[in-house]
Amino acid sequence: MKSAVLLVSFSLSLLVTGCSVPKYQTTFSSYRQAIVRGELKEALASYEAQAREADKNAQGSFFPRQYWREAVEAYGLAGNAARQTGQLQKAITYGEKALEIAEKSKDPDSLFRAIDTLVPIYRQVRNFDKARELIEKGVAIVKGLPPNDYPRAFWEGALYGQLGNEMVRRREYEKAIDFLSLSVYLQQRYLASVFWQNYSVGRNPVWLNEHRAALLGRLNGLGNAYRRAGRLEESAEQYQRVSDYIKEWGLKYSGEAGLYESMGEVYFEQKNFPHALENFQKALALGESRQMAGEVRWATSRIGDILRQTGKPAEAVPYYQKAIQQIESTRALLESEEYRQSYFEGEVNVYARMIQDLVVAGRTEEAFNYSERARSRAFLDVLGTKVQLGNVKSGLVHEEMALQERIAGLKAKMPNADEHSGDLRRELREAERAYDSFLAKVRKQNKEQASLMAVEPLTLKEVQELLPPGTTLVEYFVGQVSTRVWIIEKEKMEYVGIHLGKRDLAKRVKALRDSIFALGEKEKFDESSTFLYQQLIEPLVSQIKGKELIIVPHDVLHYLPFHALMGPDGRYLIEKYPIYYLSSASLLQFVQEKRKAGGEKVLAFGNPDLGDPEKNLEYAELEAEEVKDVYPESAVYVKKEASEEKSKSLSPSYDVLHFATHAQLNEDDPLSSAVLLAKGGKEDGRLEVREIFGMDLKANLVVLSGCDTALGKLSTGDELVGLTRAFIYAGTPSVVASLWGVDDSSTAQLMASFYRNLKTMSKVEALRQAQLELIRGEGRSDLLASRGVGGIGKLGENPKSESPSQNPISISSSHPYFWAPFILVGDGK
Repeated sequence: MKSAVLLVSFSLSLLVTGCSVPKYQTTFSSYRQAIVRGELKEALASYEAQAREADKNAQGSFFPRQYWREAVEAYGLAGNAARQTGQLQKAITYGEKALEIAEKSKDPDSLFRAIDTLVPIYRQVRNFDKARELIEKGVAIVKGLPPNDYPRAFWEGALYGQLGNEMVRRREYEKAIDFLSLSVYLQQRYLASVFWQNYSVGRNPVWLNEHRAALLGRLNGLGNAYRRAGRLEESAEQYQRVSDYIKEWGLKYSGEAGLYESMGEVYFEQKNFPHALENFQKALALGESRQMAGEVRWATSRIGDILRQTGKPAEAVPYYQKAIQQIESTRALLESEEYRQSYFEGEVNVYARMIQDLVVAGRTEEAFNYSERARSRAFLDVLGTKVQLGNVKSGLVHEEMALQERIAGLKAKMPNADEHSGDLRRELREAERAYDSFLAKVRKQNKEQASLMAVEPLTLKEVQELLPPGTTLVEYFVGQVSTRVWIIEKEKMEYVGIHLGKRDLAKRVKALRDSIFALGEKEKFDESSTFLYQQLIEPLVSQIKGKELIIVPHDVLHYLPFHALMGPDGRYLIEKYPIYYLSSASLLQFVQEKRKAGGEKVLAFGNPDLGDPEKNLEYAELEAEEVKDVYPESAVYVKKEASEEKSKSLSPSYDVLHFATHAQLNEDDPLSSAVLLAKGGKEDGRLEVREIFGMDLKANLVVLSGCDTALGKLSTGDELVGLTRAFIYAGTPSVVASLWGVDDSSTAQLMASFYRNLKTMSKVEALRQAQLELIRGEGRSDLLASRGVGGIGKLGENPKSESPSQNPISISSSHPYFWAPFILVGDGK
């Protein structure tokens, strides 16, 4: 299914050279044969060498066009082979190199080949925007070709096929069927016209097989569109046509595994599970023998789904395990944090199904371990090699990738091993031992860096070992129809299932957050808060024995202030427990290692000069000064002095860092999210996440009292990669941050109390008591009544009504808007 579409590429060039079969046509034929023989990895090495040679020859030639064409061909083949074997970073690199050379050559045929290579690669890493841009670029080029030009006839059909696949992804199925039907028609017409108009070419077996394979790929794509549209009989007809053609032509079809997958999907939707299972097993066997990573991952996960559907969840588990191993192997070879994350988002449902089956089988401890494995992936994915890791860290990534590639290559050879299987097994064991030794070396140098390379989340028992006595950790995992919760304490673990899925939770969390800003309509907040307490907290209360809570949210629950949920007695959760947050339980090992003795040297930045009067934070300046009143050894910088340059140079020398500033979050590129400070020297005033990762902090606490500082990119994998994670990685065990835009006057009050409390209390209790002061209305009147908030009026006063029908409203600091945004992430001690 997937590989067949690729065979459209690199085959038109015969039309330019007449009846001869050029070198690159033969090369592409060898690519298809390599798939059938299960020798893709070996072929990949050959294509890489050919591409480099052609590129080198082009650079030294006065007539480089011929070599450019050969380089595009070879890089394209290398990209295709890398994609099929799960080496997506290589696939992207080679595909983009092919496109770069094709654009330089200004040869339309080379451009089409490069585009046809890159589109499915971009789709696999879920960069749909780039894929669509390339398709549109190809359409624009093909429209400029003469109407009767052979390249136009072929590539126009290929591009309609790509557009059809794009429409399937967008769930515009009828459009997809139209595009793919046209693509099939154009390929059939093209085959017939070349066969009769250029007899010697049309009769050439190499040319004929490649273009027949292209037709099969388009028929398979049309079948997929019918299936997704719910037109199963018409879908099955297309797949049957492919099967009949394979037999009629005696074709060794490289897309055969994809065909079995497609037929399996039809049977699955028809609830014909025995036939579906038979087809997925055939696809798995072919995927393994042909070194096709995507087919292995898909077939194993679907076999697991069938076993679940037929009441055999325990038997499904090994198949999900195999699918997850393939997902993680593929992702580990991606260097780009963007692609690591986006690739994972397309695969995370396998983890959810695995967790569900383990729970059904009563294996709740293993289910927790996979919950950690799923959520721990996202910060691995997003950080990637773009992060400034320092000298010790940066050189390890490439060494680790080389070791992983060696292991993956040996595993791929195992299904085809015969008399040499013993040698292969020994070589594989040696490679795995070398990788284990490498990780052991990395752990000694930097344990946290090892976690960025290998999937090493904590197990349940390891979490329990780290939990302080008297502390309860509550970990959530949000599924499509239910939410799973583990209540973990030093000596016990309990599991609770909640019948509230992702869609309903998202609506409820949004309603609660919206109600927070409707300051005059607190009953709406109370309603949402009470409902979520009943669903997410009440079922757990009898199991919670600890006096402190650690909340580990998942998915949309990262945006929920659990501490502001209201119980049936009218009390907020924070009135009953000190509460702090972790993005995964596995973070415990790092925040506890970073724990330091509390010091009193505070570095505070307040109301930096951002060159925009509308961004002035009057009370942030006062907030920073209040810190100095409590801690005389503090260094306070405001306005122009509150610069990024100072934050970088001075931060390593202080015990507490306090930023009373604006923050700017970028969900598309989390590493560019930043604390905004004054410009100065060589710095632009943006202390970005990627820069924070490179800092070496000794601080025991970082306080971010600006807006939305706790939030970052919420990936499906669940790690909020934002400023909090960056500061923890840089060296601090604890970060205080906010979940929504805050009022700077009430924040000044809360922070003044927090720092006073910090002298005699743990961090989590110091923050809790400061919040309780606002809840009880015990704030300082000089701060609370000094200015209007959010257009409502001064705190504690009745604003003027805009119309006679409006009733006066009175807002006090007890409203959750003022105290609830602040959370403590990391170590609460």
